[in-house]
Amino acid sequence: MPLQYTVALVGFPPAEVTTLSSFFRMAARRPPAYVVQDEPRTADLLLVNADHPRAIGAVRRAALPAKVMLIGQADGGTGWPLQSRPVRLVPLLGAMDAVMNPPPDLEPEPETQPPREFASTDVMSPREFVNTDVMPPQALQSRFHPQSRVMPEVPRGEALLVAQSLVEGRILLKRFRQYGLDMDWCREPQQAQTMMAAHPYRLVVIDRVQGEPDGLALCRMAKQRKPQTPVVVMFATTVGSMERMKAGLAGADAYLSRSVSEGELQRLLVRHDLAEEGGFQATNFGEF
Repeated sequence: MPLQYTVALVGFPPAEVTTLSSFFRMAARRPPAYVVQDEPRTADLLLVNADHPRAIGAVRRAALPAKVMLIGQADGGTGWPLQSRPVRLVPLLGAMDAVMNPPPDLEPEPETQPPREFASTDVMSPREFVNTDVMPPQALQSRFHPQSRVMPEVPRGEALLVAQSLVEGRILLKRFRQYGLDMDWCREPQQAQTMMAAHPYRLVVIDRVQGEPDGLALCRMAKQRKPQTPVVVMFATTVGSMERMKAGLAGADAYLSRSVSEGELQRLLVRHDLAEEGGFQATNFGEF
């Protein structure tokens, strides 16, 4: 087995490129090492953002000799190996090893049949209902706790703020509302978990959270929401490299200090199409 492979990251936003590159550098002592490079033509492995159709299309048209692994929600019919978000980097290394050095007589074959759809006669466990819109959390509570009462659904906004501090929560709520965002505010992490499961928020803002689940766990839960995955912004009093990496591993799109400037905050919202002006910019992948 070679001691080192080169990897090109295709179609990822800058924050994910930074997180992945930092992790591969830290894991370089573990053989085989993976070294990130900008040039996909000579890379041994291409890690491709499966949630960006242009990136997948560019790789398919280029027909490069490198092996390919996707990171995202679906493989787009390519049959390439897929790792879902949020990314767990240690299992990702094992999956990359399997792609680069598959076991004998176990070469991966492209899937010839589409995955089985959920049949109407299948029985889902109660736990599975939590991630669907079939039944609201209040109804679930009433079903398994007969003495509880079913409360009517409350209209929800497009964004959720999770902040336990009354003072800091009011400040963050005011800052985000000035951009026209209809914000819900929750001070209890368990309640925030229920609200995220019941409503497809476009944005989830997480301040420092103590208790269970903590802020990183809430971030992972938000990023597992399908089919609409929200943008997650995490705040902290200090922003160190280790804390930023933990947030990136949990799937956070941004990890900011509370003293972040309004200009930087506005650019972040515009970049994710959450502010009135601007929108998503077409990613420049370069030419293969």
